[in-house]
Amino acid sequence: MIEWKGFGKRWGKCEECWLAYERGIQHEHSLNCYKLGIPIDALKVSLDQFLNITKDLSGKYAIFGFPLNLLSRGVIIFYFNTKEEMENFIESIRNYIKDEISFREKKFYDTFVNVEWIGGMNWRRGCPEYDRKFGDWRKWMNYHKQDW
Repeated sequence: MIEWKGFGKRWGKCEECWLAYERGIQHEHSLNCYKLGIPIDALKVSLDQFLNITKDLSGKYAIFGFPLNLLSRGVIIFYFNTKEEMENFIESIRNYIKDEISFREKKFYDTFVNVEWIGGMNWRRGCPEYDRKFGDWRKWMNYHKQDW
């Protein structure tokens, strides 16, 4: 079991989104959920130092135990409402992140989380479990709330 530790602002969208998933419904939150994953081994600074720098954002992290730690030491996940917000954040932290990670770790996240890579960081929309029910996240429509 992965033991997540939250930090920063409360995201507050996961509970409602997960309940919809369990009923077989793709919630609109998943369409406006951009997750940036940073493997802990990709950090150029200590985990504590990086968390202090990013403490005002919505996020969580986990240090993996055995056997997952054979593939990755752990990951930090940040949540964003838009791809643009995520991209702006990436630009602001680029100096703290390595450009590359190990092949083993990259393969782990590609296989089990289904991500895209930007240097040593990865991203996706929604939760990986959603892909099984609603197809690959790369093919999801973009959600735009209508004003009625």
